[in-house]
Parts: sequence; C-alpha cells; structure tokens
Amino acid sequence: MLIVIDPGHGGLDSGAVGNGYFEKDINLSVSLKLRDILEANNVDIILTRDKDITLGLSERCDIANKNKADYFISIHCNSFKDSSAKGTETYSYTVSTSGGKLAKSIQQAIVTNLNTVDRGVKTANFYVLHHTNMTAVLVELGFITNKEDLDLILNKQNLFAISISNGILNNIGLKQINKSDSIEKLHQMGFISDYYGPESYVKWKDIADALLKIIGG
Repeated sequence: MLIVIDPGHGGLDSGAVGNGYFEKDINLSVSLKLRDILEANNVDIILTRDKDITLGLSERCDIANKNKADYFISIHCNSFKDSSAKGTETYSYTVSTSGGKLAKSIQQAIVTNLNTVDRGVKTANFYVLHHTNMTAVLVELGFITNKEDLDLILNKQNLFAISISNGILNNIGLKQINKSDSIEKLHQMGFISDYYGPESYVKWKDIADALLKIIGG
C-alpha cells in the first residue's frame, strides 16, 4: 500500500493567506503529521514535498504516477473574501467512484471529530485529481480566513491528521493500530481530544489505562 500525500502550494506559492498565516505552512504541518500516523500503521508514504519548496502541479502528479501510488491525498485550506465562510469540504474527480467513497470517508471523520461545518463531498476537475492515475482526493480542512476555523487548524492539527488517517484506513478496510483501546475509549468519552504523537504514545497509553481504572471505565 503506497499513499502519496501532497501538501498544497509551497515555496513561492503561499496559497491562501488569512489572519497573518500562509496556507502552504499549515498544509505541510498537517501532512507531516498525517505521514507519521499512516507510517505507524504500516502504510508506505511519499510526500510530494517535505519542506517549503515551489512545486508545480504536474510535478506533484508525476511523483504519484511514477511511483505507481495506490492513493493520492492533497491537503489544503480554503479562503473567501467573506470571513464568515467556514467549514470542511472534500473533493474527488468528477468521474471517480472510488474517489467519491474515499472523500466521503475522510469528510465524515473530520466533521465528526472536529465538529467543523460540513460543506459536503464535492467533485471537481482540479489538475491533481484529473492527472493522477490512482484514486485521488483533495481535502479543504477549513477556511484560513475564518477565525474559528483557523483556531482549529492551528491548534488541532494532530486531530485533523488522525481524522484523515481514520477516513483513509476505514475506506480501505485497514484497522488503525497506532493507539490503544484505552486511549480511544477516553477519546470517545470526551476526556482527551488530541492524543497522537509518536514519541508520547507509550506515556499516553499508561495514563489512559490508569484513568480508566480510576473512573471505572
């Protein structure tokens, strides 16, 4: 299983700009976290970029096509002149049935876990969706121009990454293995909301086990 993660924009192309933040930086940060989570689940990952470089759309597609990837996930933030616009939306290519299913799975996971406004699953003829040979989706995490969305995007990046990972793994039928049942149970009970971290995972597990014993969960 090989997934190409594409942090949108980069280098000379900042992407959307809102409230003093550049989309390219957020896209990269979430993508790096998503890579770590999926690799912890034994999924092979290639990033189209792992630093702030300029990369053309055709170059992004070439990376995925030449490596014969199974899936292509492009990470973006939305923007609009009206700062009240907010929410998450996920795109697939117009004629891709498999892309639509993957987009729906990712969209549902993000909206459920982060309580963002559900702007729906949509189709589009975006270059990176049209010119990739595998199932491809483009995720718009939220609006960088909306303060509420931006607060989530800046402070809940781990949870965005976890949600996208859950959406991917659920769609392809793989069970997520990088967290313990006790951690997930506390998450569902509302005690913790953002818990993934490769270096802190064991500590989180110990804490979760202890808390469940205390509260009788």
